[in-house]
Amino acid sequence: MMKINFYDVEHGSCTHIITPNGKHILIDVGSRESKSIVSHLKNTYFRYNYYGQIDQLIITHPHEDHIYDLPALCDKLKPRILHRPQSAFPIVPTQDTQLHREIAKCANDMNNEYNSPVAPENNPLNQANNGGIEIEIITPPSSETTKDDLNTFSNIIIVKYEGYKFILTGDNPKSILQKIMDRNQDNIRQKIAYSTVLLAPHHGRTGEFCEDFFKCINPFLTVVSDKSIVHTTQEETSNVYKGRGAELDGKNRYVLTTRNDGTITFEVAKNSCTVFMNTESY
Repeated sequence: MMKINFYDVEHGSCTHIITPNGKHILIDVGSRESKSIVSHLKNTYFRYNYYGQIDQLIITHPHEDHIYDLPALCDKLKPRILHRPQSAFPIVPTQDTQLHREIAKCANDMNNEYNSPVAPENNPLNQANNGGIEIEIITPPSSETTKDDLNTFSNIIIVKYEGYKFILTGDNPKSILQKIMDRNQDNIRQKIAYSTVLLAPHHGRTGEFCEDFFKCINPFLTVVSDKSIVHTTQEETSNVYKGRGAELDGKNRYVLTTRNDGTITFEVAKNSCTVFMNTESY
């Protein structure tokens, strides 16, 4: 069985994949200010393993709400492998405080440290190493990225297992998503078509809604990682991100939000995809 947790990290993002053979893969490591997601992971999955590690960390892009708990991760569950958009580094602190300086320093140090090629037999992106899960990362070309806007580095992650497909995003700008679709980069149209779940780009902001991208995915459910509405563009999210829908607890649902539904978990096995929502797990 594959498990995917979309954690309630308020405005940030943190997705946790547990593979059928027990590997742990994180996509981003945002966190609540008041409660560390890394401490939660350590206590939940590595309580009795002092030397426990995350097998792979994938950073979609290094905006702080996607790497907020990186210093804690390096201290407690330092990842074996790091995938990140290297050209987005080095980054600078978003504020002149000790905490923000620590986050930026940790991110830059990791970018410098993780430079050795990964042997095929150790790479968790290889299907044979992670219990049959297929993972592919599609990155925007360097000509379309700029450090003036780190969102432009956001990649698209495709996760497939037993016929189910999850599309995970960062804060991808609508303009870049449309260019990727227009040129059908890496045959993306075929790869994302009729997916099971989409993690909405840029926390579901409708100002970055790319209709072509979403219509091609046409998911049963869209997950939005957000907190209480702070952007008016989130108010219409449930209307624009309306795919095929699914019946959950007797109701037709199209959009799930960490703001209302808490931590959202999908357990995937052959011919089965079960959804759990828990407002108290983290």
